[in-house]
Amino acid sequence: MKTPKRICIALTCASMLSAGLPQALAETPAPAKTTPADFQAKITKDASPLPNNGQLQMSYATVVEKILPSVVTIHSSAPIKTPEIDQIPPQLRPFFYRFFGGPEGFGGMNEDDEPVNPRGRKGQPQRPQEAPEDESHQQRGVGSGMIISSDGYVLTNNHVIADAKKIEVDVDTDGTSQTYTAEVIGADPLTDVALIKINATGLKTATIGDSSKLRVGDIVLAAGAPMELSRSVTQGIVSALGRSNEGIVGHGNGQSRVKGYEDFIQTDASINPGNSGGPLVDALGRVVGINTAILSRSGMNAGIGFAIPINMALNIVEDLLDDGAVQRGFLGVQITDLDATLSERLGIKEHGGAVVMMVGAGSPAEKAGIQLEDVIVSINGQKVDNSSRLRLIVSGTKPGTQIPIELLRGGKRSTVSATLEALPEEALSEVGGGTRAIPRPGAASTPKENVGELVTGVTVQTLTLALRERHDIPANVSGVIVTKVDADSRAAAMGVEEGDVISHVNRKPVANAAEARTLAKGSDKTVLLRVYRKGDTMLLMIGNN
Repeated sequence: MKTPKRICIALTCASMLSAGLPQALAETPAPAKTTPADFQAKITKDASPLPNNGQLQMSYATVVEKILPSVVTIHSSAPIKTPEIDQIPPQLRPFFYRFFGGPEGFGGMNEDDEPVNPRGRKGQPQRPQEAPEDESHQQRGVGSGMIISSDGYVLTNNHVIADAKKIEVDVDTDGTSQTYTAEVIGADPLTDVALIKINATGLKTATIGDSSKLRVGDIVLAAGAPMELSRSVTQGIVSALGRSNEGIVGHGNGQSRVKGYEDFIQTDASINPGNSGGPLVDALGRVVGINTAILSRSGMNAGIGFAIPINMALNIVEDLLDDGAVQRGFLGVQITDLDATLSERLGIKEHGGAVVMMVGAGSPAEKAGIQLEDVIVSINGQKVDNSSRLRLIVSGTKPGTQIPIELLRGGKRSTVSATLEALPEEALSEVGGGTRAIPRPGAASTPKENVGELVTGVTVQTLTLALRERHDIPANVSGVIVTKVDADSRAAAMGVEEGDVISHVNRKPVANAAEARTLAKGSDKTVLLRVYRKGDTMLLMIGNN
């Protein structure tokens, strides 16, 4: 039977290889502290336009000669993680113990293929010890990077060096290769950017371009070490700009990504495992991106590669140099794209922008006067085409910055000003699908007209004084309360939770369960709910079937 083809997402750092790492290493002392201003002074930049409007040329040998001396190969190694006992299926434990060794205190297998302790008795095995850090217990990877300062700063991907105990960088100079031990200056898993440092001087550096000037169709070259073939270059064009990480990069090497924190350049320049962290350059050899991911059925090049814009990467680097961490702006709203369905439901003729679906209590958005159903069309002077663009602009703005926000409210445009705060850690967590347990009132004390199913899988009840006190709902919040949510329903998947107070159905206020059900049944396809939850207000659009 043929194995069905499936699209797989592949980060382009090579699989852990069995080949040994270079032996001759130049030891690296801890680098001196460098300020962002000093760092910017070290970088060579060129933002001039392409000659002849970027017309095709017959050879890129000059470009390759310019970029290759700054391209390095990065070897990383980390201890192999031994599976926890409870992660190994019981039926596979005998095989695991026999061929890979048992945990501490393991005394072998009995006649029933069960682990026994050294005294010969059956027992619960202890957890395995950590694998010793020798050559046979190291997983190795190969990636790429680029030298961006003559004193040894190297830009690469976070997933190339993530969790590595040792990082080694091969630098080719005039046909001679030298290997250095590198230190991590800082890394940001959310954008997959990392900055490392080697102890060297007089290195040849990459020239940094301006990724904001890229156009779809521009010629680009990808350099790196695909399949361990160092100093390799491929050529293609910019296939698309502004790709979000949704459907491109999911979870790689244990590092989760959060939608909206990347703005990929898509290219058909051949990118393969090992190219990660290498430069994507324009027709003049100026770095415009960092090769980071591919979309492929096989995990190999399929003409769909992605690079992080260099402008974004350098902004991240400035934060990493400061204290090793990235500070992101926080507005305090949940948003969605203004599509045709939502435009019709909200009575808006325009398309494009981000619809405010939730305003956090006490957030910068609430303080600025942003409301549910507002459509954000520009922020800080930059046009907002969709929700991903808004998240990208806000996250790339320093906390404490006051920014103007242009809104579309009730068919009229207005502008408010918000002062961004630092993005809290909990804002990075995915919204859970769990529900809160709520004591349910007895049927005998609840009239039938005051309780019922609003949409499939969601039961609501008229908000009484007792329920209001029990769930600490303010006196100025009115509507119906959700008392039950079917975990397998579409409503649960869209975020409805027990304890939510629904104040409006299809933009009309509701005072009791019967009124809410009548309004919901009047919708053919979707129901728009305004919800109050623990101080926050939000909009949820639920399929009505």
